[in-house]
This record gives sequence, C-alpha cells and structure tokens, in this order.
Amino acid sequence: MEASRDLSRLDPLNLAEDAADAAREVRRQAQLLSELLNEAIAYLDGEEAAAQVRAGRAAEGLRPYAGLDAGEAEFLARAFACDALLENLAEEVAGRRKLAETQATGGARAVTLRGAVESLARAGRSERDIAEALSRLRVAPVFTAHPTEVRRRAVVDREAEITRLMALRRHRLPPALEAEAREALFREVALLWRTRLNRPEKISVADEIRNVLSVVRQSVLPAVASLYADWQGLAGQAETPPVLSLGSWLGGDRDGHPGVDAAALNRALESQARVICDFYAGELRALWRDLAISSSFSQVSPGLAELGEAMPDPSPHRRDEPYRLALEEIYDRLNAVSQKLTGQPVAFALGPSEAEPYAEPEAFAEDLRQVVESLVRHGGERLVGRRLRRLILAVEAFGFHLLTIDLRQNADVHARVVAELLARAGVEADYEALGEDARVAVLSRELEHERPLRSPYIDYTAETDRELAILDAAARALDLFGPKALGAYVISKAADLSDILALLVLMKQAGLARGGAHIQTRIRIAPLFETISDLEHAPGVIRRWLATPAARATVGEAGFQEVMLGYSDSNKDGGYIASRLHVARAASELSTACLENGAALQIFHGRGGSIGRGGGPAAASVMAQPFEVIPSRMRWTEQGEMISRRYGDEESARRRMDELVGAVLAAGARQQISPGDEHAGRLARLRDGAFAAYRALVYDNRAFEGFFWSATPIAEIAELNIGSRPASRTKSRRIEDLRAIPWVFSWTQSRFMLPGWFGFAGGVERAGLSRSELAEMAHVGRIFPALLSDMELALAQADMELASEYAALFPDREAGRAIMDTIRAEYEKACELAIGARRGSRLLDDRPALAEWVAVASESIAPLNRLQLELLARRRRGEDDPRLKRAVEFTVAGISAGLRGTG
Repeated sequence: MEASRDLSRLDPLNLAEDAADAAREVRRQAQLLSELLNEAIAYLDGEEAAAQVRAGRAAEGLRPYAGLDAGEAEFLARAFACDALLENLAEEVAGRRKLAETQATGGARAVTLRGAVESLARAGRSERDIAEALSRLRVAPVFTAHPTEVRRRAVVDREAEITRLMALRRHRLPPALEAEAREALFREVALLWRTRLNRPEKISVADEIRNVLSVVRQSVLPAVASLYADWQGLAGQAETPPVLSLGSWLGGDRDGHPGVDAAALNRALESQARVICDFYAGELRALWRDLAISSSFSQVSPGLAELGEAMPDPSPHRRDEPYRLALEEIYDRLNAVSQKLTGQPVAFALGPSEAEPYAEPEAFAEDLRQVVESLVRHGGERLVGRRLRRLILAVEAFGFHLLTIDLRQNADVHARVVAELLARAGVEADYEALGEDARVAVLSRELEHERPLRSPYIDYTAETDRELAILDAAARALDLFGPKALGAYVISKAADLSDILALLVLMKQAGLARGGAHIQTRIRIAPLFETISDLEHAPGVIRRWLATPAARATVGEAGFQEVMLGYSDSNKDGGYIASRLHVARAASELSTACLENGAALQIFHGRGGSIGRGGGPAAASVMAQPFEVIPSRMRWTEQGEMISRRYGDEESARRRMDELVGAVLAAGARQQISPGDEHAGRLARLRDGAFAAYRALVYDNRAFEGFFWSATPIAEIAELNIGSRPASRTKSRRIEDLRAIPWVFSWTQSRFMLPGWFGFAGGVERAGLSRSELAEMAHVGRIFPALLSDMELALAQADMELASEYAALFPDREAGRAIMDTIRAEYEKACELAIGARRGSRLLDDRPALAEWVAVASESIAPLNRLQLELLARRRRGEDDPRLKRAVEFTVAGISAGLRGTG
C-alpha cells in the first residue's frame, strides 16, 4: 500500500534528498544561535566570560577541564547546556523547513488519515469498506507524568519563542526588518541565558498536572478540533467517527507514588474541567463577536429563537440580534457547568450563573447545532464558519472532562488490601498465603454476590484506607463528570488471573463493579504485562480471564479486552532485542486468545521516548505489528520530554496525531492482505539468545551493579528535580529495584546507549544465525527490519571512546576493564552485523540526513560529556560543593537536549 510505503520516510530528518544541503542548513542556523549566545554572554557578563566559554568549547586533551574551580565549572556547564539546547532548536527549524519544502514540491509525505483513506480507495477498497474500517478505528495518546522532562516549563516556552522567530526568518526580509528580527532573536537568547534551566525543588503532582494541561490547552485542543474538521467527509460520511481521543495518567497513576491519592485525582479532574470549559467560553465569545446578525435582515429557526428568549439582554442595542442572545444563554449554562464541576465560573464571566447547567455535553452540543441549523436554513452553509463547526467537534471529543484519566496501581498493593478486607470480614484469614488456584476460588466466590467486604465500623490500615478512598473518588467522578471521565484501570505487575479478579473485588467495594448474577463494571480493566516472564505468561492469563463469567459479562459489553504491554521494564529485565521480540510475540498470541473468545484486542503500548524504552518512529512501529494483530484499536503513552517535543505547538501536535491515526488505519488494512511472518523460528532463537547474552552481563556478573553506579551519573540523576516519583521503588541499589527511566537515562548520558542495542550480537551468535539469514530477515520480514532500524540509531549515538572514560570511574579497575571489553566487543560486532544485514557500508548510510544529525549532535555535546566526566570524578572523590552538583545538572540537561532524549 502507498501509505505503508510512505512510512519509511516519515521522519523529517530522512526527507532531505541532499543530506549535505540539510547539514549545511542545520550548521548555519546553529552558528547563528551560537553567535547570539556568545553575544548575550558578552553583553550580560562581560567579554572575559564570553572568551572563557569560547576557550572551553575548543579545549582538547584527556582532561581539558581539570583546572576549573567549582564556580567556573558551573558557569561553563550552563553555557554548554544552553548551546546544546539552541543547537537542537536549529535542527528542529531546519527539519521543519525541509519537510515543508519537500511536501510543497510533491515529495515524500507523512502518513495522514486522509492519505490512508485515499490510498485504500486507490487500492480498490469500496467506500463502504473504508467507512466500516473508520467506524472500528479508535486511537488515543495517553499523557503521563513519567519523569523524563529535564527542562522547566519556562525553558520550554522560551525555546518555543526562539523556534517561532527562527521560522519567521526563513523568508527573505528587507535589511531593516532583518536587523529587527535578529534583535528580537538576540533578546530571546539572552532571556534564555538568564533563565534557570533546572528546577530548584522536587516537582509536585500538582505541577505535573499543570504542565501537561498547559500543553493541552495551547496546542493539543486546537489541533484535535482542527483535525476533526479536516476529516469531515472521509469515505462519504457526513461526520467522522470518534477515531481520536485523549487520555491521561496524571492524578490516576499511583504505582509506587505515595503522592497520588484521592485528592490528586480530584485535582486533575477539576483542572481538566476548568481548562475545557474556559476553552469553550473563549470560542463562544469569539462567535458572539461574529454573529451580530439582526432579525431585521434575517429570520431564525424556532429552536434558536427559543434559546434567545431564555436569555433576555438588557441592552437595547442587541434586542434584534437573536444569535447573540442564543449564545449568551449557551454561555450562561456553560458557566453553570463550570461552577458545578470546579466551583469557579468560566474565564471572562462577570460572575456566577443562576442558569441550569447542562446535564451532559451532548445537550451543549445540541444547542450549538441549533445555531448551525438556523444559519444554514436562513443564510446558507457558507455562513456557518470553521470556528462553530470546530467547537461542536471539540464538545463531542472532549465533553466536560477533556482527558480520560486511567487509574493504575501495582498488583501487590491490591493483594494486600484484598487480604485485609477478607480477613477483617472473616472470609479468609490469610489470603496472601494462598496458592493461585485457591486465590481464584476465594475471589470468584466474592464476585458471586453483591455484598461488600468493607465496613464503616472497622478501622483499616492507612494503605487500605488510601486505596478505598481513590476508588470512592473514582465512583464520584463518573457520577459528576460522566462515563468518559475515567478510562482503564491498569494493573501493574499483572502476572496471574487472581490479579485481575482481586481488582474486581476491590472495585465492588466502591460501586465501580457489581457482583452477583449480572456482573458489571464502570471502568474497563487493563492488565499490564511488563517483565519478560510476565510477557511470556500473558496469553495464558488472558485466556483464563476470558473464560470466567466476570470477563464474559464485562468484556462482552465493551466488545474488546484491553491489555497493556510494557517496553521499559522488559528491556531492563532482558535487553532490547528480547524485550521487543517478547512484546511482539505476546501481542500476536494475545490477539489470537481474544479472537478465540469472541473479543477484539485493544493494545495499550507503554512506550517511552528512547529506543531502550520502546521509542523510535511511532508510525513505523505501528506498521511493524505482528500480522496476527489487527490494530484498529490502539493506545500508547506519551511521556516526559516527548509531550513538549511532539505536542508543544499546534502544527507538531496535528502532525503527530494525524500520522498515528492514519498509520493505524493503514496497518489494519495491510493485515488483511499480507502474509504471515516466515521468520518466526529465527526470531525466537534470536530472542532467547539475546536474553541470555544480556543477562550474562547485567545480572550474572557480580561486579556489574557497582560498575553501573560508578560509570554512569545514576546517583546524580536520582537527585534531579524532574518528577514527583522516586527513582527507585525501594532504597535498594539493586538493578531489579531501579525504575526503568533512570536506568535508560544513565546509559544515555554516559554514551553507552546500552539499553538500545546490547545483546544483539551475542544473540545472533547463540542463535546460530548466518549473515545471509540476517540479510534475508532485514529485507523480507516486518518485525526485524523495524527492530534493526531503531537499534542502528542507538548504535550510532553511542560513543565507545567516551564510554570507556566513564568506565574508568569504577574503582575496581580490573573488573571495570573486563566489563568494558565485553561491552566494546559486543558493540563492534553489533555494528558489523547491523550494517551487513542491510548490505550497507556504515551506520545509517541508508538515512544520510539522520546520520548527519547524529554526527552534528555528537560533536556538539562532546564538551558536555568531558565536563561531566570531570565533575563526576570530583564528586566520586568526595567533593560536595553545591556548585559542582548544579554543574552536573546543567551537563545532564545539555546532553539530553543534544541527544533529544533522556529515559
């Protein structure tokens, strides 16, 4: 299909036909911004300071920064970090420019929903078939508060303004305007230099909610409304089905996070309602200004007249303006909704409303349709305007809840709470001591009747009280905000059927589920399988679940079973190759299990931004799903720095969402006409071999844990104020207890990039795969080419020379050399095998513009890495000057910006 062929060219970095030209553009933009930064430093701090920065950039040698005192190191680290941020912006601007030029001349285009529909039509699919495919399509990005965004909101906003000004300078300007534009750009760069890059204190849950909603308000909301307007008329349909929705974990994800409780959930829901009601209010005000149509010149429909009569305007100047009167009534009722949901009037309101609030969003949308109907009947379609149609589409998409919030908690917590409830109710004295079959029997009996286990007369432990409180808050939220306010309840660390049944029993205590002969749930259940072992057992668990009466009732009502697959913990557990292939295998077998039980499968992909956490070109990843998986329903996480990068402005948000919805439609159609993957046996051998190779280094080598804590900035990353969650689930230093994000983050900073490639070469050797077999897999299969493509980027971003300097920080020199020798040998072999499988000559030579970007980025951040090495060495020696700590934080921010990723 044309849509699938386009996927190999999705990344703007890959769109340049002339990589050298693209590189020159990046370097030209970067040079300008670097000059402006030097100019700003000289202007604000003196020429001597600017000269110090220039000398620092040019410094060479084994330890070029050994002579710096703590203050000088901090100053230089901040300058280098700003330089890296600006270099990244230069690449972003150049990439967007090249993308626009390529598309304007009819070159390669990103996949879009409209493009996918047109491709299906050209391939011979009937309009009816396409409409049916659209009716099944459900795609949702889910915003999470995972701590991978190093930059403060103030820095992100400053970067956005610099990007905007750089984009304006694409056009040839008269000399006077050029000088004015350069001065405006200088001011923004100078303000960035004076802006604190890192947070002085730990970010709170409330901060995370506020930061994400800021992006949603500024760019995501208008982008979704605009997309739905553009999708009108697809496949001959008057209205596009709700193919795209938005989700969130903010206020609902309490897995290992004591700060997320019932109050946090309530805060998130109220904040979202305030944002969406204010958005609607602003749109209504704009419509009110537009629709000053006088009844002297135009009739109105009875429905609109009735709306206007309900809201008499005291001004004699508006008595003959029925549309304005109707909009005032709609506005007043919206104001009442805001008061009901948030306790505050909408923005721009003069005061509280005494009107009756809308009972549901559909009533609000229906009043807006009355305005449309009257305009069409008494003036024509062309009077309606884009704003009014977009507003109706927004109401249909966002209701009064804006984002659908998921709940998430660890299965171990559920087990402890259920155990206490059962024991205190006299049902089962020691639930946690039971085997799996006995647990299932106890829980199944509890679901056979409606009575709750909880009692208002019993004092439970703090943990049980906290869990019951958030379930009670969830039930109230559904009553107040409607059924779309909450989405799935995700069970982390799901491993057995009892983990699912335990949640049902807990939900029953708050009225979120009803037991008895007719089991019902108000929230769908989504088990999360995230370790290698759990992924292996996932299909069996889901088969057992779907055979229960509870599943037949709850899944049957929804028509699908949602399952979340974790890329991050499975990578830390078994390495990149084993993780990706186990996820693919689980997805395939889960799809089969669901179909055998009469249910569709909705996969929720727990992806991060880095290759080691499931990152990479998302649309290409959609197309690389196993052939058994028909992805008409799909959700995926958008985390940390990826939210501002992919959704920070309306254009980027539109492109990201349109691309993914189009890719899911194209992939679903492709499944029906493509053969199965004939390389399953080879992939299975590679998967198992890579797992063994990875475990041999990371978990079987006793010295590796100490090596990791010495050769990476993990200790410093754990102290960063980039998220409200702790870096580790416990105070243990064991790798098993560390969260996946700081694990990947640390290897990225030290330029090993180990989670993105290690295990591949050892896996090939253990699997006994020949080079010709690898080449065939790279050119014929569908899973392996995507895996290889992503891995090659991680290999290109790695720098073994710098990595070996980080390795030298490990006090046990002999063990450190042995580990580094193993890593280097695996790296060199992996590069050789990856290049050979593609029949290339060097890394990324099939994507020259991407290769050039990696080279530019590596050159840009090399001084940051060398400065970070010096700072880490001093801290390892016991120097505790707070300026050194801040300097390390600046280097972390700069390296993250240069590599466009953290964890």
